[in-house]
Amino acid sequence: MSSMTVSASTTTPSYEIDECRGVLRVYSDGSIRRSSKPSFNVPVDDEGSVVWKDVLFDPVHNLHLRFYKPASPSSAKLPIFYYIHGGGFCIGSRAWPNYQNYCFRLASELEAVVISPDYRLAPENRLAAAI
Repeated sequence: MSSMTVSASTTTPSYEIDECRGVLRVYSDGSIRRSSKPSFNVPVDDEGSVVWKDVLFDPVHNLHLRFYKPASPSSAKLPIFYYIHGGGFCIGSRAWPNYQNYCFRLASELEAVVISPDYRLAPENRLAAAI
């Protein structure tokens, strides 16, 4: 009689091992699900006193800068304020309404050019990649 080895292939379903504010979910198989929108609903408060635009600065990673400046500054020379959004280098975007509202306020009240970048987020990218 010959002996036969049977290999049973079992697939363990992946399960969520970490979650951050409903925006980022990390699963046991290493996969990541990320929402492009925040888990809260905040209206953008753009009353027109600040002009802004997005500029692509890293086409490989699709990263943008958002520039803000007062619509009617009192001086031709303006200071520059570099604003890195919160989120622990894991969540967030320059386009999230809460960050956008804060940058509107900074540009208006400081009479400054505000630069707000997107950056590569963890855990897909190690922290050094963000900066």
